[in-house]
Amino acid sequence: MEKTIPGRHMLAEIREQPLAITRLVEAELNHVWAMAEHWHSKPPRFIFIAARGTSDHVALYGKYLFETMNGIPTGLAAPSISSVYQAKVRVEDALVIGISQSGEAADVVAVLEQAKRNGAETLAITNVSASPITAVADNTIELHAHPELAVAATKTYSSSLTALLMLAAAIGHDDTLCEYLRRIPALMQDVLCLEDQIRVKVERFRYLEECVVLGRGYNLGTAYELALKMRETSYTRAQPFASPDFVHGPIAIIDEGYPVIAIANNGPTLSSVMDVIAQVQARGAEAVVIGNATEALAIADIAFPLNAGEDVPEVISPFPATVAGQIFAYALSLLKGDNPDHPRGLHKVTITH
Repeated sequence: MEKTIPGRHMLAEIREQPLAITRLVEAELNHVWAMAEHWHSKPPRFIFIAARGTSDHVALYGKYLFETMNGIPTGLAAPSISSVYQAKVRVEDALVIGISQSGEAADVVAVLEQAKRNGAETLAITNVSASPITAVADNTIELHAHPELAVAATKTYSSSLTALLMLAAAIGHDDTLCEYLRRIPALMQDVLCLEDQIRVKVERFRYLEECVVLGRGYNLGTAYELALKMRETSYTRAQPFASPDFVHGPIAIIDEGYPVIAIANNGPTLSSVMDVIAQVQARGAEAVVIGNATEALAIADIAFPLNAGEDVPEVISPFPATVAGQIFAYALSLLKGDNPDHPRGLHKVTITH
């Protein structure tokens, strides 16, 4: 009998991401561009995104993306409004996006069904072309990530981010965003080349039981996703916060040596992230910085520098930061003696209503 190597699927899928994103862009960019043609003269009045779990963190990225790049108000749906309360929400002239890696999220499907009845255009983003979500949506962006065997989502997460970025580029007819799309695989590959260095530094956290993870703007979803990966693969009590929200009360938990992980990349949000890093260090926290911002890395107690020397636009900075976070969570799980492929009590497809 073949010996099972803990985490082999998760690691393989982390490493596959540059190829998966290249495959997605090649397969879907022209389709998405054509799909968005009718929005050039009349963009959606607003965008509504329904998702659960990891996909909800993709939606956080989408909110910042569509509002900053396309100027379209964007909200995150509460699926129970449709699936439990069955309330009629006025979504005329809106685009309602459902994100489900498996395509089987019943409550997300319910949002799309009701939105379609109420006059909205609907779009599914999924890794499974023939699934309940694609059956109800007007349009679909298929992720082309191939089957994901580890319970913890990695390549389907980054592929879902890519799908939203493609859509933003197409709605805005934005060639610059298209160029950014093509840079993403190389940026992620650069981080994969740092895998051994990241894993060595993670050994410092072998006995980590609790921490907070901070991010802002485009990287708020990155912080939420890293915290989830740590919770589900090593059972570490990682709590995510937007960096400004953290100082409005939760900062009271900080005491000497408390680990604070901050996603810090160059861009408009950097100064506020650095301000919070300084505040937690003043309270004795151990500041762990992941990102490309030299100033933040310089003041960190432990630094994970990414894409050194490269000009990485903030809108695509979540992609390399996500890879680093995935490696961090994977390595921590192994150090704690767990199997990140099969977290206890979890299954690949979770059905909620």
